[in-house]
Amino acid sequence: MRAKELDTLIGLVRARKSVRLVGDLELGKTSLLQELETSLTALGFAVMRVRATPALSSVKYAALRQSGVQADRLHPQSTPDEIQDALSVELARSTNSVILVDDAEWLDLASAQALAPLVHRDTVTGVFASAPFKQLTTEQRMISRLLRADARVELRPLSFEQVGVLAESLLGAPISPEMASEIFSMSSGVTGVAADILRAAGDSSSFQTDGQGWSSARSEFWSEHLEETVERLVASLPDSAFRLLHALALAGNLPAEGVHAHDPDTAVTLTQSGLVTAFRDPHGELRLSPRPALITDYFRQRPVDVLHLSALTLLRRLASPLPEQPYPSVMPATPHLPLAVHSDSHDAHNAGLARFIREDAEQRLIAASRDWRRLSNPPHAIAYLDALMQAGGYPGTAAEVLTRTPPTSENAVELLQLALHEQMLGEQPPPWEPRHATALRAQHADFTPALNAYAMYLLFAQEGLTAEVSAWLAEPGTDPVGFSETVADYIRAATGHIFPPSEAQDPPAPIPLQRALADQTHLITVVRHSALDDTLEGMLADPISLLPGDDPMPFLVDSYVRSQILLGLGRLPEARETLSQALSVGDLDLRFAVLYAAMLRWSALLHFRDGRTDIARSLLNESKRYSSLRGTMPGMRPEFGEALEVLFSGDRLGASKRFLSDGRECFKRSLIDTAWSMARFAFQLDPGEEALGVLDRFSRHPSYAWSRRISRFARAALNQDPNLVFYVSQLSSAPELSTAADFLADIERAQVTRGVPGNTAYAKAVAEAKQAFIMFREPLARSSFADRAPAVETLTPRELEIAPLTATLSNREIAERLTLSIRTVENHIARSMKKLGLSSRKDLSAALSSVAIASSGSSAES
Repeated sequence: MRAKELDTLIGLVRARKSVRLVGDLELGKTSLLQELETSLTALGFAVMRVRATPALSSVKYAALRQSGVQADRLHPQSTPDEIQDALSVELARSTNSVILVDDAEWLDLASAQALAPLVHRDTVTGVFASAPFKQLTTEQRMISRLLRADARVELRPLSFEQVGVLAESLLGAPISPEMASEIFSMSSGVTGVAADILRAAGDSSSFQTDGQGWSSARSEFWSEHLEETVERLVASLPDSAFRLLHALALAGNLPAEGVHAHDPDTAVTLTQSGLVTAFRDPHGELRLSPRPALITDYFRQRPVDVLHLSALTLLRRLASPLPEQPYPSVMPATPHLPLAVHSDSHDAHNAGLARFIREDAEQRLIAASRDWRRLSNPPHAIAYLDALMQAGGYPGTAAEVLTRTPPTSENAVELLQLALHEQMLGEQPPPWEPRHATALRAQHADFTPALNAYAMYLLFAQEGLTAEVSAWLAEPGTDPVGFSETVADYIRAATGHIFPPSEAQDPPAPIPLQRALADQTHLITVVRHSALDDTLEGMLADPISLLPGDDPMPFLVDSYVRSQILLGLGRLPEARETLSQALSVGDLDLRFAVLYAAMLRWSALLHFRDGRTDIARSLLNESKRYSSLRGTMPGMRPEFGEALEVLFSGDRLGASKRFLSDGRECFKRSLIDTAWSMARFAFQLDPGEEALGVLDRFSRHPSYAWSRRISRFARAALNQDPNLVFYVSQLSSAPELSTAADFLADIERAQVTRGVPGNTAYAKAVAEAKQAFIMFREPLARSSFADRAPAVETLTPRELEIAPLTATLSNREIAERLTLSIRTVENHIARSMKKLGLSSRKDLSAALSSVAIASSGSSAES
């Protein structure tokens, strides 16, 4: 779960660099330090563990006594120098000594003064775990300045993927994605809270095993066992801060400006506690909400008592523009209070929205079920079936709905929608006759081509462009609403046909599936034209946002397409982040189940490439729940997951063979995009003529004509052609350059592994090719952000944070404020000036102040 952070810490300690491990409340600092201690001990380090506690922060040398240092050496009258000498004797027994300090901000001052000089020696390294600088008091900041560090490692909240890893480690088997999404939402990514939720749900028998892991029929996991977790979090709050947090929980979120204006001191106290998060709503207003979201559940399930009424009174004052207005003693109607159901933040991705979407879908399902049971007519049945698809429970209930709904509608479109549901369920042996399809064929024979088209769509999704689908595609027929034409256009687009660019037109009939297929056809067409015109960056400029009340389908489709574009451009971290935000929504909606499975597999691959093998394996295990689902786009076939499983086991050659085999099969079935992805991975894992021969076939497809230049470049690299740069010059688009750079790196690795002798001319050509890739690719890195200067976008978040401070603060003052070393601050400033072409600290501050304030504000708010 924290494998990468652990590797980073071990690497820094082995390089004899002291580290500050910064993490918010209960983000797993203690457990990570425990893992670090175990690993360092196994590597032969002498580890001294110091645990500071708030209750003893005012007792002299209390932290050192708790760590096991001999009590007779820790007299209250001893000076820090004397204690330092005594500790030096113990640490001198090993040439590799490490001091691990947990909750360093709660060290007593005397212990900090004794420990600080030790970590500056060549033989002693320190790892200091503490809260973010903004949450420290004046005394704690003084201690933080004493314990200087050479490097800084920040613990972020758990991602959706890491929650799955945590669940697997605690429960011994993977959990379903919808469970991971709900736990992610409740915990807001806080490690300790997520672990408590999992343990409480396990103890209350909320989980059942389904052969693939744990699942649950419940959508919420609140239990009385979690009250202790929340009470532990809020135990240290003063009454005023507790009351404000209670009010925030009842409202969901409130404007930050109003909260701070009402009581600045209490707002600051609550912020320093780490129990609130700030985020910007769609209108750009900064809002506060409790963090973790479990706090909201805790307060909302409490009985109405004096504390509850007091919080309501405060909430009315915060919600009213006239605080002096007298209020009634009875709670007003809900619309008079800003009761946003859930909130969201950058760190938690779409965690709050995921829960909101599920609750909204459940409410619509209840209403649709009530309407249909009261009057089982086709309109109510269609609404009920659509709600079932979006809220879960479709396979078990849809058969009953279709059986009990009479096929007597005079509206042909309604009968068609019910018949489409029958065909969808007809993939398994149905316990009923397809009455609606029969009635549609008998009463509206001109709609028969639509039913045939849907049958071909299902067959194409499962098996690709078979002979039967090809024969139908030659003469798809027509129907009154154009459904068969929509399906035919979708199949042609998915198999590589490039339509002329045009605006997407809404289909004439209000059929959700038809609209979805038309939108996907239009999207595929736009992507293909953008790839040919080298304008893919423009498609990244305006991502679709998911807001409360929105249908998640467009957001998820957009996220999948964006991730594929980012992968093609070589921007893997952004692709991984895009997939993570989409996955956190959950998968109860059957409309995008196959899309969700594909994103799980792609995310697993990206985490594996990033070194997070534990997360990769967990995601791959979750994707096995969808092994029966198949689609036409990259990652939607279970064979992709099977090849990844071989790759994760360490067998690169075996994985290459599986990718290549499925690539050939997909190419034969005209699943052109999936075939390209599989063949590309096969070549990257085992560069050679066999995989390159498959890649050569794509050049005959109009949508992949550019692959001919890639194949020529790859073959030249395999043959160690000294004229390699000539083939680089033939590449023009961003995807070509990114793919060629990846191929060259993989070919170099393979040649070293195989012991292929090199030559000077080729080595020089490779160096020139790499330089060309850097020259061509670097300007593309941020060009999609048109609202900021490109040079500013090259700065890192830390550089954006430091730049505005350079005009008024010295390097030492900046270092103390941000808990960094002076050398680190100097390096960041120098790099910022070099990137922007500036030579004055004043100019740097002026150029970056507005951007840096926005960036650091977003970072602090998350």
